[in-house]
Amino acid sequence: MGTVNPRGAARRALMTLVLWAGFWGLGAAVIGVLAWVPVAEMRYRGLGLAGILSAAGALSVVWALRPRWWFHKKHEELPPLSREQFPALFALIEDVARRVGTRAPRKVYLADQATAFIRMERRWWGLRREPVVGVGFPLFAFFSREELASVLAHEFGHHAGGDLTLGPWVYRTRVAIASAVDSLDDSAFFLDVPFRLYGQLFLRVSGTVSRQQELAADALAARTCGPRATSSALRKVDVLAPLWGAYLGHDVIPIIERSVRVPVLEGFRRFLAEKSRRAEINRDLEEEARRPVSPWDSHPPFEDRLRSLGHEVRAAGGALPLEELGTEGCLELLGGEAGAEEAFYAQMTRGELVTLGWEEVGEKVILPEIAKHLAGSPLDPRRTSMSDLPELLREGPALWDRIRPSGIDILSPEAKRQRARQLLVQWLAVTLAEQGYRPEFHPGANLRVSRDGDSVEPAVVVEQVATSLRSGE
Repeated sequence: MGTVNPRGAARRALMTLVLWAGFWGLGAAVIGVLAWVPVAEMRYRGLGLAGILSAAGALSVVWALRPRWWFHKKHEELPPLSREQFPALFALIEDVARRVGTRAPRKVYLADQATAFIRMERRWWGLRREPVVGVGFPLFAFFSREELASVLAHEFGHHAGGDLTLGPWVYRTRVAIASAVDSLDDSAFFLDVPFRLYGQLFLRVSGTVSRQQELAADALAARTCGPRATSSALRKVDVLAPLWGAYLGHDVIPIIERSVRVPVLEGFRRFLAEKSRRAEINRDLEEEARRPVSPWDSHPPFEDRLRSLGHEVRAAGGALPLEELGTEGCLELLGGEAGAEEAFYAQMTRGELVTLGWEEVGEKVILPEIAKHLAGSPLDPRRTSMSDLPELLREGPALWDRIRPSGIDILSPEAKRQRARQLLVQWLAVTLAEQGYRPEFHPGANLRVSRDGDSVEPAVVVEQVATSLRSGE
């Protein structure tokens, strides 16, 4: 059974409280110094300009430090998963909680990202607090039961270690510092400087505390479910998280926002198999891969987490090759793939959705929306032909100025050129469709159109023509 080091938890609690008290002590000191000036002036020589400005500064700091979270509206809660509908999942959660030595949460949520979370939920007007847990939807498709158990053990480790009690303190202090800096940023007296400097110190130290909490939770998960399952789960999350985030943000959510339901897991498998992904997706994935390690990060580097479990880090940074993700999964915990899809849409959407297959999305969703957007504009396919493409590309930023929506435009010339080129890709797709080409949308890929076995990517055509113009061909 996993255990938690009480001394480590006590040290983290003490450090958090010291940091919290330090912030409010700094605020009180700044207010006291500023308020002392007008008091001293009135006592010795009468209130002057310096006293008035100092009093105004003290009031500004008081206003900047007001506890905003008291007035926050409560966000609408997602409905939790039902024990009656998913008994196997709740049985696993209760088994892991027993092995860890903590109480199983009564509420379980299905998260939309490739991650898991645990937090405290207030009940009875804040007099009682209970833990709730969330498990990422894609984890069920790629994690074995023991790997998923390891993820749950990690989250329960935060509860057992007292991290859920410390977390709100850290979060609220971060919010208070950020709000104070934002409120005082325009101050003529640089009142934001001490809070900005303290914020950097707080983020660095609280980040260290948070990373220690993560390593402690990893160790507990390894003792509970074994280091092999824990390290395997870490490797899979490291691969899945950015890919799933890009797929969800670029392909799934924009379609759901059009009141359309598509098979999410089937689409993700297509996304993973796609060899030629869209430029914006590749850009997001590359930026995430290049993101440097920061001393303010709340989680330790992936390689450090593996080493802490006694596992060797691979030469390529420890990442799991995509082909080793596998398809074993534990979707049976959600009633199979169909049941998992139902649970996902029940958790993440409201209202009626039209169900379409991915092969229908291009023709019934994407292309009609593009055609509607271009109708009556300078890029209306009824007013232009494909032979106009070189000339339209030569316009560059001027083309965007001709067709952009009304309102203030602060885009740079290069940004205008890119926006215009994106519209030309859409225009070419509609133009080809009017000539009998059928649109095809594959998750992660550029929109394609095909006719009689001939397949064309409008984005590739536009790029080729633009390249020819740049080279003077």
